[in-house]
Amino acid sequence: MLRSISFALNTHGQPVEQFNDWTMATEAISRAECVILDTCLPPADLTAGLGLADRGIKLVVLAEDDRDYGGGNREDICVLSKPLNGPDIANAVSTLRKNP
Repeated sequence: MLRSISFALNTHGQPVEQFNDWTMATEAISRAECVILDTCLPPADLTAGLGLADRGIKLVVLAEDDRDYGGGNREDICVLSKPLNGPDIANAVSTLRKNP
């Protein structure tokens, strides 16, 4: 799924850095315009990832259930329900980039 998302975003003109684990991603997060989180992450990683929004980092959350994951009315979190299409993620990233 990681390669598919990266391919879809690159196709839509969105630069991507991909990481296979949270430790490797930590350094890059500080320079990211947004972070894409999959709710299939281990619970501790998902909790840490969702906490990034409190630090001003915009999030796209890929969800398999009906939980809100903090999206609600926030303009810095976009929750997408699986299954997804490439344009779904690209559009979410574009929308988040436009939000202040």
